[in-house]
Amino acid sequence: MSFFVREICQKKLPISPWDKDVTARLPGIQPLQKNSLFLVDDAFNQQMQYRDHLIRENRIKVFQLNITAQEAATELLGLVLENLRDSSGYSINGSQIVRPDRKVISLKSDNELIIAGSLVQEDLLILEWNKEVREHVLVGGVLCFPALWTLQEKMNKPMSRIHKPVEHYTEKVSKIVQRMFDNLQPDTALWRANWYLYSNPELFSPQEESLSHTTQKSFFEGNFWVRVERQTIFKLPRSNSIIFGIHTFVVHRSSLSSEQILSLKKNHY
Repeated sequence: MSFFVREICQKKLPISPWDKDVTARLPGIQPLQKNSLFLVDDAFNQQMQYRDHLIRENRIKVFQLNITAQEAATELLGLVLENLRDSSGYSINGSQIVRPDRKVISLKSDNELIIAGSLVQEDLLILEWNKEVREHVLVGGVLCFPALWTLQEKMNKPMSRIHKPVEHYTEKVSKIVQRMFDNLQPDTALWRANWYLYSNPELFSPQEESLSHTTQKSFFEGNFWVRVERQTIFKLPRSNSIIFGIHTFVVHRSSLSSEQILSLKKNHY
């Protein structure tokens, strides 16, 4: 069965997580300035148009939210707006936001989480502490660009279960991540990155757990695209929910620098 592949790529790859030990190993967490939570790159216009399309045509696949997480969704939108006030290209006029691509978004047009996901390139996931499993659980998200997983399948699952198919996400790593969540303060933020090799540049790549992941780092020679996720982690002060943001970069191998190609070959084999 064939399907239409959209090629929406950045001109270059600003981060190479395979290049340094601190980002190559799990969990690979580093501190982040809170004014750097949301990025605008050269693929903004095309990515945002695709996000608009997916939210409109595939809403059930890209949006999930528990009723109990509505407070966090409202709080998250407020934080997004606060960050965008000083962000170049955005204009806030009362209840309307003009994006850098000149698309007007009404603050009263939809659920707050959908609106937040319509304003920035990042996918946004909400996690809340669950005392029964003693872990943070996924309770909501707007996920337009999944990398071989589905929002529906991961909803209401704890972090350890969400990452079950991930080979190197061991019990030790899971405990480190949960301890990090427990100690995270609202005035701080963190980031990490992961990477994949793909045979096509499609951003919307949902896949159920039962299907094998055949595209990840399984080849190097020939025509391929590198997909890198810059993942941000921060805590909302009122609801105490954890927000996981995902900014997706996709570049063709021809757009990699010579240094990136060399280090990729070294770390791939």
